[in-house]
Amino acid sequence: MVRRSSAIDELCWGCDLAERLPLVPPSAKVRGLYFRPIERALGRAGRLERFEAIFPERFAAVLWHPTADFLVRLAVGGAMLASPEQIHRGMFEIGRGNAVAFAESLIGRTLMRILEHDPKRLLKQAIAGRRQGINCGHWELQFLGDREAVVTMAEEYCYIESYLLGAAQGTFDAVNVPVQIEVSLRDRFNGQHRLRW
Repeated sequence: MVRRSSAIDELCWGCDLAERLPLVPPSAKVRGLYFRPIERALGRAGRLERFEAIFPERFAAVLWHPTADFLVRLAVGGAMLASPEQIHRGMFEIGRGNAVAFAESLIGRTLMRILEHDPKRLLKQAIAGRRQGINCGHWELQFLGDREAVVTMAEEYCYIESYLLGAAQGTFDAVNVPVQIEVSLRDRFNGQHRLRW
């Protein structure tokens, strides 16, 4: 455990992981399927071996696991993918890859056909889908016009400014719709994405 702890400290100094983790309640859970995109991104980059040496455990996709465990792996994965200095860029890429990988899956392709590449319907589905995989926090979706929306996130423990920004970008990438996204944070767990396409 000392080896894991020192590796985490060495890799994650470029984000607020150490301050964030004590604020995440033990009741906050995510499904195991959220862990796989981290490994997938590192595998594509040829960096999975070190990650697996630090985190040999695997998580069942449908079971609930502590959000804190996910955040540690996300931050380490982001640092390994980019660098400790660019950890948020790495987390962005993991989030982006997660959305694209889902869209390329059998379920995702079916869902994309149903949604007909309509960003409004896609955003509504993303909000509904989140509730199936994360048991904490609250997201609200508001449309400001035909091609503009705001997603307001409350008590969101994942990184709004990087990981979730990447997921939003990947969602639009998956349907080949260019998007501009502005992030505003009220604090580390509360903020908004404003999307224009």
